[in-house]
Amino acid sequence: MEFIIEGETINCVRVYTDQTSGEEARTVIASFDAQVDRVAPHVAAGLSSEEIKELELWLNDRAELQADLEQKPVEHTILETLPAIIMQAAEALGKAEKIDHITDQKIRTSIASLEEALDKAQSMPGNNQLELDEMQSSEELKDRLDAIKSNLGEK
Repeated sequence: MEFIIEGETINCVRVYTDQTSGEEARTVIASFDAQVDRVAPHVAAGLSSEEIKELELWLNDRAELQADLEQKPVEHTILETLPAIIMQAAEALGKAEKIDHITDQKIRTSIASLEEALDKAQSMPGNNQLELDEMQSSEELKDRLDAIKSNLGEK
């Protein structure tokens, strides 16, 4: 079971092996408002008991992440999220056959600015370093980016 956030909706997506093709397939089983923090009856009706438990854990983890994001300065969230965004950008560039000149220049300028700022920043000793997940889930990354966007929109 995967839980995918699309705008203000959370989709419960069942992942299974298609009997005909033998390939992995996905089907949206239920959808609900992203502001809901517990499993609604109409959602539970379409899920197995194991999937309901999985959704409850996911909702709890999401609530903890959102509470954590509200406590941190947006700069901290940006720095925690940056490595995952850079990795996704690298994957996207690897798949792209071409990139337009303007986008190329914007990326190169941004990387140069980032390197300059990183060189000026004071590194912390290993025992005081920020807790960074090695691989953040795409949904956690979406939540972090949403928090960054809403904070930037308030300024």
